[in-house]
Amino acid sequence: MALMAGCTGGGDEPRKVGVSASCEKIAALESYRYSIVVKLQAPAFQETPGATPGAPLGEFADTLTALLSDFQISGAHVAPDRTQAILQFQEDEVELRAIGDRRWERFGATWEEQEAGSPDIGFLTPAVVCTDVVLEIAGGLDGSMTESEIVNGLETNRYTLDKADLSQLPELLGAAPGTELPDEFKVDVWLAKDGEWPVKLDINAEDTDEQGNPISMNLFMELRDVNDRGISIEAPEASAPTG
Repeated sequence: MALMAGCTGGGDEPRKVGVSASCEKIAALESYRYSIVVKLQAPAFQETPGATPGAPLGEFADTLTALLSDFQISGAHVAPDRTQAILQFQEDEVELRAIGDRRWERFGATWEEQEAGSPDIGFLTPAVVCTDVVLEIAGGLDGSMTESEIVNGLETNRYTLDKADLSQLPELLGAAPGTELPDEFKVDVWLAKDGEWPVKLDINAEDTDEQGNPISMNLFMELRDVNDRGISIEAPEASAPTG
């Protein structure tokens, strides 16, 4: 439940509020489709050599670093344990599916079932983006301006931050202490009014390096078709399990 703080406006005027976000509510959804898009033009946040990425990116930061390119994830989830994710980056596409304890991977047109105990695909889902990014950002949303907005058929509160609102964000994103925000920086978060889980997230940062070359980062996520009973995730026809 969001904690009210500061002042509230009347009518349709933006109002200042205290903010909390719930990642557990995502797990309670019956089904949904989602998109996660990352666009990188040189790293906007430089880390100390050898340093481990800190909150909120965590395991998600490792994924970004490993890809070192723009990528897009299109996925779906059906409760209690069916998940699909299609990862597109450069010229390649990888599809992952999980049903209970079973896992499959597709490269091109070939499906292969993974051995029991292989890593799950949870890091590709909105629940992890919520835990590793949104929860940390939510603390900085306290006192920001918010407005009601309908997103993908859901009633949400939209919170907008700029460089002046969240000076500590570089450290939250795992950068070395004292790292400054890029010249142009903006965060938009849409939290569902019913449950305060993130329906949409849009983080944009732009700057220039020491040589004057543009550098930028964009992280976008949205959920749609929430609780749509028409979403189906089935086991593919796969070859024998691989090691």
